[in-house]
Amino acid sequence: MIQSNKKAVNYDNAVNHDNKDLASAQLEVKITDEEKFLKSNFLKYYEKYMLYMGIGGQSLFYLQAIKIFLTGNAQGVSLSGFTIALISLISWLIYGVLIKDKVLIRVNIIAVLGAILTLSAILWVS
Repeated sequence: MIQSNKKAVNYDNAVNHDNKDLASAQLEVKITDEEKFLKSNFLKYYEKYMLYMGIGGQSLFYLQAIKIFLTGNAQGVSLSGFTIALISLISWLIYGVLIKDKVLIRVNIIAVLGAILTLSAILWVS
């Protein structure tokens, strides 16, 4: 067993007495507590980043709905396109609930509401 400050690698199975190919040898890599902490810390901040990016990205539904309500015109806005988007968003929301991913759940709740608002706007002016 060789240890460095980051990983402990077990080479016991790397060389055997039958002179088998080293490519088939199994190496055991253990992640240290420090690496786990750094990875979890990075993931925590990246999840926050993705939450804000997801919310920002989904704002397009609200912007489109506001424009339709203010102008009273939905010409050029695809009802079928927003319907497909709503079905996709609901699917992602369900997936987020199933895997218990808070970021997916929050972002897709906001997106589903925005898509429903946009579809309502399209139907209202039609």
